Amino acid sequence: MLWFWIALSAFFLLAIAAVIDKFLLSKTPFKPISFAFFISLGGAVLSLLFLFANINLNLLPAFWFSLLIGGGSLFLSLYFMFLAVGKSEVSKVNPLIGSLTPAFVFLASFFIGLELVTGKKLLGVFLIALAGYFLARVGVKKTHLNFTAWLFVLLASIMFGVSNVFSKIVYDGLPFFEAFLGLRWTCLITAIVVVIVLNKWRDIKEIFKPAKSDTQSSIKNAVLIMIVGQTAGALGVVLQQYAIKLGNVILVTALNGTQFFFLLLLVLILAKFFPRILQEDVSRNSMLKKLLWSAILFLGIALIYV
Repeated sequence: MLWFWIALSAFFLLAIAAVIDKFLLSKTPFKPISFAFFISLGGAVLSLLFLFANINLNLLPAFWFSLLIGGGSLFLSLYFMFLAVGKSEVSKVNPLIGSLTPAFVFLASFFIGLELVTGKKLLGVFLIALAGYFLARVGVKKTHLNFTAWLFVLLASIMFGVSNVFSKIVYDGLPFFEAFLGLRWTCLITAIVVVIVLNKWRDIKEIFKPAKSDTQSSIKNAVLIMIVGQTAGALGVVLQQYAIKLGNVILVTALNGTQFFFLLLLVLILAKFFPRILQEDVSRNSMLKKLLWSAILFLGIALIYV
């Protein structure tokens, strides 16, 4: 069950990255496309560290379709996720995406013939998805997701599901280092194409402007914070992908729900000591409901683990 602990570590790091991303999206002029682009760029650069692993690139052509779909859908999932986070609370968007993604992974895995799981483990997946959904509904009505946010959440969940399934196909057919390298670079290629098509280079270049004012100085400080967040996110992605390589893609994806628990702890800590950083509903009633659904979420995790 090494994959289980690797996946948990991955989602803890991704929770840290999610909190930082929400702060930057709400407090700085950075755009969702910028986050998705630089995550893609960072992943591609990070993958270059694996070149020492005696990679045989001659194997890649047989997997070009899965590589393109897996890497391309990863960038789109990141882009839609940041659009959703920018419009709602991070402690709602992330668990909702985490609850819907396993369902799409299961459906995609069923239709393309990947290995399915036992009934007990499927029940665990269902409980995680159910808990994730209701966790996203906790709080006052004004904090509920509107139609646009729901649309972005749905699109992000579909794209994450597609990316995980096709990534699993690549990992099953290639050594980990070769698969990771191919997926991260097809993700970056997709990012470049989307930025060109949407004519968003101005948003990408925004952070490179010279600091001529307090606003620009704050942007430079935000860049440093973003580097910390994306470092945590990059390490989380590597661990998540390795967990997918070692384990069942449906179960690893279902553990996305644990990211909410980590988010909850981080939000509570920030609300206690740094209340101005994030504006989240941390009332007693809200927190009790979140803890209740968290218990159900972890029941689902227990069914997966035992």
